[in-house]
Amino acid sequence: MDSQARAFNERGDTVEGPTSDDLHGLLRGLTASNRFLVVERQDAENDEYYMQAYLRDDGAYWLEYREGRADAHFRASCHTLQLLVQVFTMWLYRLPGWRETLIWAAWSAESEV
Repeated sequence: MDSQARAFNERGDTVEGPTSDDLHGLLRGLTASNRFLVVERQDAENDEYYMQAYLRDDGAYWLEYREGRADAHFRASCHTLQLLVQVFTMWLYRLPGWRETLIWAAWSAESEV
């Protein structure tokens, strides 16, 4: 299944049309010197459709997604790589149920790490 997306991390690695295996490798590669991964939808109406992960100091992750505008920007905490990969993959392929896997809250500048 091809994706119309682009993934990139803090280190500068970029993957066009990432697969679930690509996402797993990129997310597994998050470290203290490579803390984030962003996946942008290339087939969306604007560049504000994305999901991103940020590795926190405690080893858990912040996970965010945005659906085209500021009032459709949400964040959740995720504690395992396995769940992180699952949510990213389901989001990438537009599979139902990915929103139900975590507790999402509206993102705001005050909620910054």
